[in-house]
Amino acid sequence: EASSFGDDVPPSAWAGRKTFFDIPVFTIDGADAKDFDDAVSLEERAEGGWRLGVHIADVSHYVKEGTALDLEARRRSTSVYLSGAVVPMLPFPLSDNLCSLRPHVPRLTLTCLMDLNAAGEVVHHAIFESVIRSVRRFTYDEVESLLKGETAIDVSPPVQSAVARMGQL
Repeated sequence: EASSFGDDVPPSAWAGRKTFFDIPVFTIDGADAKDFDDAVSLEERAEGGWRLGVHIADVSHYVKEGTALDLEARRRSTSVYLSGAVVPMLPFPLSDNLCSLRPHVPRLTLTCLMDLNAAGEVVHHAIFESVIRSVRRFTYDEVESLLKGETAIDVSPPVQSAVARMGQL
């Protein structure tokens, strides 16, 4: 059932979804993380403040209630991490591919956009279906280095700026 979706997200699956291809969206995980199921973005609002995006892999697009995938995921309950191995809640075609927010490939997501004022208070939010193309996978150590003002290899100025602004926010 998991293999039936293929290896790529077809553009037809984007229909009706907001795309986040023109702003830096990136993941931040531990160096040894095996799945990349959440990403963030940050934009400055013209009227002041910020728009923070939290983008979560849209597993519900693939796992429908009552299907074999759903029943097996319920049986497993969660992914299990062992020394040097992982037993994922979802089969590898989903957990390692279609539901993994890998850089430079479109992935279906559920997004929460939050408008924050200059004090960092949420003044508005919206949740909707979306599609992203992550520009980078960060580790926590890389982000910490950027927040300390250090530079990182393969980080564009807009991405470096977004990370710095997130740290300030």
